[in-house]
Amino acid sequence: VFVKQAPDFIKVIPDHRLESERIKLEHEFYKDLHEVLGQPLSAKHLPVMHAFDEERMVMIMEFLGSYELLQSRLFSGSADLTIAAALGEVLGVMHGRTHCSMLDSAEVERLSKKYENSTLKGIQLEFVYSKCFREDARAAHLREDAGFMAKLEALKAVYRGDDKADLALLHGDLHAGSIMVDERVGAVKLIDPEFAVYGPPGLDLGSLLSTYALACCFCVVTGSDSSAAEPLLAAVSRLVESYTATLSRMGAATIVVDRAKELAVGFAGCEIARTALGMAYERSMRIDDEAVRENAEKRVLEVGARCIRTESREGTEFLMAELRRFAAG
Repeated sequence: VFVKQAPDFIKVIPDHRLESERIKLEHEFYKDLHEVLGQPLSAKHLPVMHAFDEERMVMIMEFLGSYELLQSRLFSGSADLTIAAALGEVLGVMHGRTHCSMLDSAEVERLSKKYENSTLKGIQLEFVYSKCFREDARAAHLREDAGFMAKLEALKAVYRGDDKADLALLHGDLHAGSIMVDERVGAVKLIDPEFAVYGPPGLDLGSLLSTYALACCFCVVTGSDSSAAEPLLAAVSRLVESYTATLSRMGAATIVVDRAKELAVGFAGCEIARTALGMAYERSMRIDDEAVRENAEKRVLEVGARCIRTESREGTEFLMAELRRFAAG
C-alpha cells in the first residue's frame, strides 16, 4: 500500500505554511470523482482508497508499483497515444458531468462551496500567475507590457471562478507530475488532487497540455533534429480530440467545448512561462549546458507569453502551431 500524510507545508515551497487538514479535501475529491466517473472509469483512472484516518490526516491507498510519472515518460520522448486518449476521456467525463450548465443551481452552489479551496487557490494565484512575472528580471519586458498584464489578470479572474457560466469539478493542478501511467497496458491514474476546485475546465486541460508542450521543447533542444517533436505533437492532437469528443458526448454545448480549448491555451502559457522562469521547481528545464539551457528557457518563455497574449479563436491549434514553430527553430 501507499501511505500519504499531508505535512503543514508544500515540498517545493517549505516556508509556505499550510493546514494538514487539506488532505480531507483530497479524500473527498476521490470519493466524488468516483461517483462522477462511475465504473469502469473510476477503477481505471483512480487509485484504490483503502482507508482514511481523519484524526491523523493519513490516507492509505493502492501502491502503483508498475506505474511511473507521466512527466518522466514525456521528457524521455515517449508520448503514448493510448495514454493521451485515456487522459482526454477521463477529463471529458469529469468536466462534462459536473459542468454548471448540466447541473441544477443547488448542486452548483454545493460544489462551489465545497471546492472553494481558498488557501491552495491563493498559492496558485501567487506562484503560477504572479510571482515569476513580478520578480524575475527575464520577465521585465512582460510586466512592462500593459496588454500582456491585462491578459494575465483576465486569466487570474477566470481561475478565481469569476465566470459563473463555465465551472466544473477540476483536479486543479493536473500537470504530468500528477499522473501515473503504465504504458505496457495503457493505464492512467490521477494523483495528488489537493488543489481541486470548482472552476474553468480549460484550467485542467491547459495544465496537462503545458507538460506535453514543455517536453516537446525539451526534446527538440536536446535531440538531434526537429523530428523529436513529432511524437509529442501527435499525442497532444490525440488528447485534445479525445477530450473534445468526450465532452461533447457528455452533452456539453459547443460553446463550452470551444471555451475550454481557448482558455487551455492561456493557462498552458502561464505554466510554460513560469517553468521557463524557474518557478516550476521539479518540472524545470533540466539541461546541463548552461548556455543551451538559458537559450532554451528564453525561447520557451516567449512561447508561453504568446499563448497568454493570443486573441486567436483557434484554441489548442494555436498551441500546436507555436510548438511547430519552436521545433522549426
